[in-house]
Amino acid sequence: MRAAQVTQLGEPPVVGEVPRPVAQPHQALLQVTSAALNPVTLSTASGVFYGGHPQLPYIPGTEGAGIVVQGTHLAPGTRVRFEASEQVGGALAEFCAAAEAECVELPDGLGDDLAAGLGVAGLAAWLALRDAVRLQPGERVLILGATGAVGQIAVQSARIMGAGRVVAVGRNRRVLEHCLTLGADAIVAMTDAQTDQELALAFTEAAQGPLEVVFDPVFGLPSRAASQACGLRGRLVNLGQSAGAEATYRSRDIRGKLLTIVGHANWAAAPEVRSAAFRELAEHAVSGRIQLSVEAFPLEEVALAWARQQQSPHGKVVVKPR
Repeated sequence: MRAAQVTQLGEPPVVGEVPRPVAQPHQALLQVTSAALNPVTLSTASGVFYGGHPQLPYIPGTEGAGIVVQGTHLAPGTRVRFEASEQVGGALAEFCAAAEAECVELPDGLGDDLAAGLGVAGLAAWLALRDAVRLQPGERVLILGATGAVGQIAVQSARIMGAGRVVAVGRNRRVLEHCLTLGADAIVAMTDAQTDQELALAFTEAAQGPLEVVFDPVFGLPSRAASQACGLRGRLVNLGQSAGAEATYRSRDIRGKLLTIVGHANWAAAPEVRSAAFRELAEHAVSGRIQLSVEAFPLEEVALAWARQQQSPHGKVVVKPR
């Protein structure tokens, strides 16, 4: 079969012929129709991910959509969204073997490209807001990094969960204005010249009061500013560091407000929890309550797709092996 392979750290994958995988017990053999790129996919292939990288060469890609060729509990021909292991063979290939526990049947009306793109990004937003900080109806919510795929889904998820006011924060004003059509009540366009105190004031004014929930995939200075804008018993969930690997918080903002700062990672949720959450996301996507822009590239153009992902696209990038 044809597959993309990482042969050198820091370089885009190359396409070539590799042996077709064989499904092991409790796995399904899938014909991959769409494989999503994620920031962690690129950081792993660059050798900078804290979890290390598989032995070279390896097939990258941790999620996708496909059709069951062979399975124990899944019938051949079933369309599924799946999670793959780069250690044994990732999703950027014509075929992939994935644990059946990590496969979710797709509903009619949900295309393969959107299903692939909605997985990791959608689960990060949905589970962080629903489970990590337990967003309650009527609360004021700040979405940092709102111009990215995860942030845009977080804006829509907060609205679905009944947030009283949703503030979208980012640097690209055009995409921020698009967030207003996705359910944001207000936007804050950041600049490099702003201090944390200036940002905190802007956050509070946009939220029309102290923040109760902060969705933080960026960390760094924006996260520090958001902590200053939180009210009593505010909750901040961090799931990324695109604005910096470190953030300094003031003691008075933590102890004086009884502030809760928690981390979120999709892998920490049990497979059945992720599967159930994806079904919810899929239902909202089919109904139009969750929208996401997806750019598709053929497998032969995986280097172009790789470069597009490096540009921090305001949507999802997927690779189509067929």
